[in-house]
Amino acid sequence: MMRVGSRWIRAFAILASTTAATVVVTAQSNQITFFLAATTVTGEPIADLKAEDITVGEDGKTTPIVKMVPVNWPVKITVLVDNGNESGQLLSQYRSGLKAFLAALPAGVETSLLTLAPQPRWVIRPTSDAEQLQKSVDRITPDASAPRFVEGLIEAANRIEQENRKQVAYFPVIVMVSTTGAEGSSARDADVNKMVKQILTYPARVHVIMLSVSGNVGTLAGARQVQVGKSVADLTGGRYEAIAASTRIPSLLGEYGQMIAEAHAFQSHQYMVTVQRPAGAAVAAGQMMTGPVRPGIRLTPTAQGLKP
Repeated sequence: MMRVGSRWIRAFAILASTTAATVVVTAQSNQITFFLAATTVTGEPIADLKAEDITVGEDGKTTPIVKMVPVNWPVKITVLVDNGNESGQLLSQYRSGLKAFLAALPAGVETSLLTLAPQPRWVIRPTSDAEQLQKSVDRITPDASAPRFVEGLIEAANRIEQENRKQVAYFPVIVMVSTTGAEGSSARDADVNKMVKQILTYPARVHVIMLSVSGNVGTLAGARQVQVGKSVADLTGGRYEAIAASTRIPSLLGEYGQMIAEAHAFQSHQYMVTVQRPAGAAVAAGQMMTGPVRPGIRLTPTAQGLKP
């Protein structure tokens, strides 16, 4: 996994190099497509942006805009919780944290909740019903078997691909709440590599809370779920928190909910911009620059539409 993972790290480093003024993307044929968020100086989304309102260039040369399409994809969240044999004393922290997490989300955001032992299984399927989501948290119960952290990620990535393969419908977010206890997954490296490719393709953000238990230390040298969880969170620009005290879980989950709410606000009001590359441009895409022509607007370009 780490050998293949390093390749994905290099690929993602290109995407992650975006700033508020520049974006580096991969060219498709003789055109380049990227995402652009436009707001007023006070932060309100601009819903009527036109091609003539902006200018785009590659390596200092003007690139004509071929197409500019509004993108209003919401985030869709999958939460997976380790309810395995190390979780008996964690239920109160889980429940209070997950309720704070759900309360921080914007109305209408579709969310699902799964537990990881004895295998990934639904507590509640995707819904935007806030009341039903809050009630579902109380249905989490501990299990005597080992959780399947890696298999949970793999199943979530498979669902994301199935739901977005024909037409992208949302920005996926995966939240993992786990421990460094025994891991029950039997997934092969090929399955893990496929999962990494899926979550980078669509693209998903993965956020992880990893609690050290039974004297284990949450480092990459530790359990498999730590290695995979840290790698995937880093690759997707997500947040990874290794903690030693379970009392930190409630406040962290509340912070994660607020962070995802901010991402939703940014990502659900954008434009997908396609430009024609300059004549004689190199095979590899150069540095893309965007600037406003229309006064009073701020532009934030990104490669995949994710909040920087």
